[in-house]
Amino acid sequence: MKKSVSILLLAALICSLFAGCSIETKIQSGTEESKYSFYYLNASETVLKEEPYEPKEETTEFMVKDLMQKLGKKEVPDGGVSLLPEEVSINSYDVQDDLLVIDFSKEYSDMSKVREIMTRAGIVQTLLQVPDITKICFTVAGQALKNSRNEEIGEMTGKTFAEDFGKDTESYRYDTFTLYFADKSGKKLVKEVRNVYYRRSLPKERIVLEQLAKGPMEEGHYPTISEHSSVLSVITADKICYVNMNSAFREGTADVSEDIAVYSVVNSILDSCDAEKVQISVEGSMDGNFRESLPLYKFYEKNEKTSCFYLLCLHFCFRVLRRCVSRVPDA
Repeated sequence: MKKSVSILLLAALICSLFAGCSIETKIQSGTEESKYSFYYLNASETVLKEEPYEPKEETTEFMVKDLMQKLGKKEVPDGGVSLLPEEVSINSYDVQDDLLVIDFSKEYSDMSKVREIMTRAGIVQTLLQVPDITKICFTVAGQALKNSRNEEIGEMTGKTFAEDFGKDTESYRYDTFTLYFADKSGKKLVKEVRNVYYRRSLPKERIVLEQLAKGPMEEGHYPTISEHSSVLSVITADKICYVNMNSAFREGTADVSEDIAVYSVVNSILDSCDAEKVQISVEGSMDGNFRESLPLYKFYEKNEKTSCFYLLCLHFCFRVLRRCVSRVPDA
């Protein structure tokens, strides 16, 4: 009896130790300096670009009306794509103190999630420039817009999107990132802390992915994604980071299991950026799997079970368990 109780107690201790474990828009500035900007998409719909906007009047009423008309007309520079797809229209808009509520046609919901995030980021950033407007709210056919988790998005501010839309593209910052690479076996993740000096206008998520593609700097660490992998776009909204990689990302690297490759990306982003989940697409598509069995459409959360530290702790606990069991006399 004592032996059984001891086993149960130690098993409970192990469970408690690991209960908490669970498995860019790059902004391209216009060539002219301007107080205001109007945002649109590049041809591949992966990057937000901007053109100078010069309103005839700098009043809330005029600028809201003018920008809404500009959005509705879908007129953008050559080579650009309108924030709103052709089939989407603006039903109405209403200014309520410092809140602007915009209602779109039902076709708004037909956009892919990545395109919708890009569209929403561009519209919000455009309209938050209007004097006295500090919040934006979207509705679709009169109903509240919801995110991927079926939660109402509600009011959006300049902090809603994890992007730096700053004008000073030559300003730099210094940050420390935690990156995950593979160990020699290619079946475990190892941490590598790296200090990076980078342009402030670039989002942290992009820097993390670019550093992963460059590979490890510490001895005994091995790359997890192809050095030819590049970021087409990355944006974080609603605590979800949407990553769009080029086709080279599917190639992976030799001797590294597919889950290690994916979770090196997921864990690195979640450790260094303000997100809770990561969704990966390749060339704008979420169809199919990464290599053999990991679906692209899935929302991935951090996976501690792939780390060497987790496995070492687990190994230690089971050694202790075996030792305790062997020392407890039978009842």
